Amino acid sequence: MAQLKHMVLALTSLVLAPSISFAQSYTSNGIGLSIMNLNAATLKGKAHPAHDIWGRMRQDFRMTEVNPEIVRKHEQYYSSHGDYFNRTILRSQPYLYHIVNEAEKRQMPAEVALLPFIESAFVSKAKSRVGASGLWQFMPHSGRQYGLEQTNLYDGRHDVYAATDAALTYLQYLYSLFGDWSLALAAYNWGEGNVGKAIKRAQLAGIAPTYENLRMPNETRNYVPKLLAVRNIIENPQAFGIHLASVPNRPYFEAISIDQPIDIDAAARLANISTSEFLTLNPSFKSPVFIPKENRKMLLPITAVNTFERNYRSADKSSLLSWNVFKAFAPTSVADLAAQTGMSSAEIKRLNNLSSNTVPAGRSLLISKNSLNTQILDSFSNSDTDPLLNIAMAQPVLPPGTFVTHPTVTVAQSNNIVSNNQEALTITRTSTVATTALNTEQPLLENTTTQTVTVATTTPAAANSPAPLAAENSDALMQMAQPAQLQAVAAASVQKVLAQAEREEAQVSRVAENRSERAARKIINVTDSRRNVAHKVNKGDTLFSIAQRYNINVADLVTANNLRGHNLQVGQVLKIDTNVNSKRMLASARRTGNSKTSIIPASYTVKKGDTLTSIAQRLNIPVSKLKKVHGKQVLRPGQKLKLTNM
Repeated sequence: MAQLKHMVLALTSLVLAPSISFAQSYTSNGIGLSIMNLNAATLKGKAHPAHDIWGRMRQDFRMTEVNPEIVRKHEQYYSSHGDYFNRTILRSQPYLYHIVNEAEKRQMPAEVALLPFIESAFVSKAKSRVGASGLWQFMPHSGRQYGLEQTNLYDGRHDVYAATDAALTYLQYLYSLFGDWSLALAAYNWGEGNVGKAIKRAQLAGIAPTYENLRMPNETRNYVPKLLAVRNIIENPQAFGIHLASVPNRPYFEAISIDQPIDIDAAARLANISTSEFLTLNPSFKSPVFIPKENRKMLLPITAVNTFERNYRSADKSSLLSWNVFKAFAPTSVADLAAQTGMSSAEIKRLNNLSSNTVPAGRSLLISKNSLNTQILDSFSNSDTDPLLNIAMAQPVLPPGTFVTHPTVTVAQSNNIVSNNQEALTITRTSTVATTALNTEQPLLENTTTQTVTVATTTPAAANSPAPLAAENSDALMQMAQPAQLQAVAAASVQKVLAQAEREEAQVSRVAENRSERAARKIINVTDSRRNVAHKVNKGDTLFSIAQRYNINVADLVTANNLRGHNLQVGQVLKIDTNVNSKRMLASARRTGNSKTSIIPASYTVKKGDTLTSIAQRLNIPVSKLKKVHGKQVLRPGQKLKLTNM
């Protein structure tokens, strides 16, 4: 019956589509795409695996569609260029988890994490014809304004960690100005001053200052619809004929700090990774040296961190740097430096990105010293090749409330370990790593490696058998290793422990709430005695640097001083409200005390046995509000209830 219904709808769409779809004449390709969308409509709302970053992002897509006819045009373009779309997705794999995580921390819509798709196609050193650069396409001035240092040796706009933080901070500021994410994104592309003027023009003309109503250049007019088209394809790729490459919902890299400069080749050797993979995560240096500085992080694949740290601790530090870092305290001739060091003038200029024959005062330079001793580096080995670790990294991240038992398995080290009473299971993991060379004009290299791990499931161990190792594995392994009765007992035991843990957590939470309210009152008593601080703008000051100095938000600084735009005048006096954070803390504590409610999470995952009443009691919210959000649908374990509008 359901299939018949879908066929009738498909036939109806062929008759009605030309007259109702925005009065446009579609090509045969466009009609075919519409039919494909209709046939795949039933796939929307399909449960997505929790190990995939897309399933996580779909839960937090919140932006309202603007200019739908332009969105449709870009949907058709991307769906007809599926190879380009998936190449961009593959390039995003090292960075996307981190960007999604940072956007969630700031309570931003998940669409923001897709912005590098539009800005740079996730090419970390992409450059535009007007001078914007990096994943987030910062202009030089805007980059410096948000703390991205740019020198002859380093460009912070290419620093994945620093530039992501700066871009999200800038977008937060723009949202605080305009109160609408579409307008904030338009300002990110066109400039806040231009958007502000367009809003004033619309208001003077008596028109609502929405994205659709503003007069703006074609690039900005298409900017947000492009992002929404990418969002729509990711939300339902089957409808557009796109086979969306999976991006695991787990961190790809970890940020670490080191205490002295190191050759990029040496850093890659210590981590036992290729130089190209190191440069994929650390593309900000224009020279072959990683130069540490305050708040500057080295990014390494998460599986290589332990190897790097161990090898770095045991290494002869003098062998890890083949250059001296020289700082010119006065204008210095390149020819004089060449004569003193034995390097040619051309080599000094090329290595240090110099266009002049004179080095300005304060400029740092790399000067060659003895060649790197590679014999020591060759002795380092990577210990992160444990088969159990590789199995764990290959497993999906399970959603909250999913219980995993740990079967007993033995990892086969050689062929003779697998005996007649064992059944061998081969797990193959293929990982595609997008890497980039220093030449940004070239497409990213894609290296595919296949790793095979053999795991032998065993019968109960005999007395002379080696001690088995515990590993977290899939349901298939669990069923081979344990009878169904033991699984049921284990699951019941876990449920019992979880229930006890929830009761203890609730008790601890109540104690913590009372304690936080008392602490907030103490803080406000101290801060109430302080007066507002005045800051006189000095040369080189920016809103970002001033906000960091006084530990306040840029948006609070703008609001307190009624500022419009980024420009500051030397000598200008700004009012700094140092009490703003404490006042917020007390207000939150008072609301908690008066209403006897706690902070409502953005979403809630339904557990087995949950009812609307039990969920409302657990979250301390009225059942009536929960019913408005949920409606009369039947609750299903694993279902997510969105609570953002409570």
